[in-house]
Amino acid sequence: MTECEIRPIAAEETRLLRHLILRPHQAPETLVYPGDLEPESLHTGAFVDGRLAGIASVVHRPMPGGTDEAGWQLRGMAVLPEFRRKGYGEAMVRACIAHVARNGGTILWCNARKLAVPFYRSLGFAIEGKEFEVPTTGPHFVMWRTVRSENRTMGEGP
Repeated sequence: MTECEIRPIAAEETRLLRHLILRPHQAPETLVYPGDLEPESLHTGAFVDGRLAGIASVVHRPMPGGTDEAGWQLRGMAVLPEFRRKGYGEAMVRACIAHVARNGGTILWCNARKLAVPFYRSLGFAIEGKEFEVPTTGPHFVMWRTVRSENRTMGEGP
């Protein structure tokens, strides 16, 4: 794996990759997600030779239909094609898990694109419910995993 630095970035820094990879039909300046600007939210960037190669954000939000205040949503996960399958996405998710653990969260969930299900499963996530369609981005599943808060390590899957 080429050396990669995972570090916090500003919400604004996520928008270009959100546009290029996740939502090319939307202008970058419109890609402000709910929770982006909350002080407890975290936006991570994967930098390779100083270039932003990937992004992931985590915001404090219960799972759909849930009220658990210990829930956090992983969203806006994206890695440029030339940097995929090198461990950078996993490193960003682990940074998000550590942030959730430090903040007392015990559940991390996401709306995973169908093609990304194997990636999330490899990190201990499980599918919750049925496949659903997101207009303009395709089929998704809600996926979740537990997080151990006290020792900041990943918990076992659900």
